[in-house]
Amino acid sequence: MNSWRNALSLTFPVMMGYLPLGAVFGVLWMDAGLAWYWAPLMSIIVYAGALQYLAVGMLAAGIGWIDLAVASLLVNFRHLFYGLSLYHLLPKGRLGRPYFIFGITDETYSLLSASGQVKDSKTALQIVAFNQGYWILGTLIGIVLARGLPPGLQGLDFALTALFTVLAVEQIRAKKDWGAVALGLASAGIAGLWMSEYFLLAASTMLVLVLLAWPASDEEA
Repeated sequence: MNSWRNALSLTFPVMMGYLPLGAVFGVLWMDAGLAWYWAPLMSIIVYAGALQYLAVGMLAAGIGWIDLAVASLLVNFRHLFYGLSLYHLLPKGRLGRPYFIFGITDETYSLLSASGQVKDSKTALQIVAFNQGYWILGTLIGIVLARGLPPGLQGLDFALTALFTVLAVEQIRAKKDWGAVALGLASAGIAGLWMSEYFLLAASTMLVLVLLAWPASDEEA
């Protein structure tokens, strides 16, 4: 029980973001005229905040599954690199390991990598479960709230961008690695100018290639 309580206390900041963000997703889903039961099912099976927001408009517009799959790859391409720095927290169980890999979102990754308070895989897995629970609960709350809200509300989808901004600021304040910040900004700028159609894929690939070629310091060697 102590580990569950510790995990719960660590996830409070994510809960404060995921409940309203999940609710916004539920409201946008209902506002798009899509069947309500697919929203919580997507939060259970897909569980990818930015992609779920994007999927609302694409599904409402009748975009094909192939296009949606390609968009999913581009939006979530960054997740391929999360496990490299969280390998020490990877559970050993047959069910825990794939669920942990599945449940690593931006916010969960930020919490596990920046807090310094998570030392074991059991607590890390509990954090993943709590965070997804918040998102699912928020989605259900949004579905209920949407029934009493006027259609066509503007600006709700900006909530996710705002959360990403806060997470980035917190990471910078915690790590104070200005070289990484400069590399990220440079990769984003180059990708935005020359490969805007494949921005996320291009920016992530450039950043990883530069980091792999970067000479290791004496402390890292």
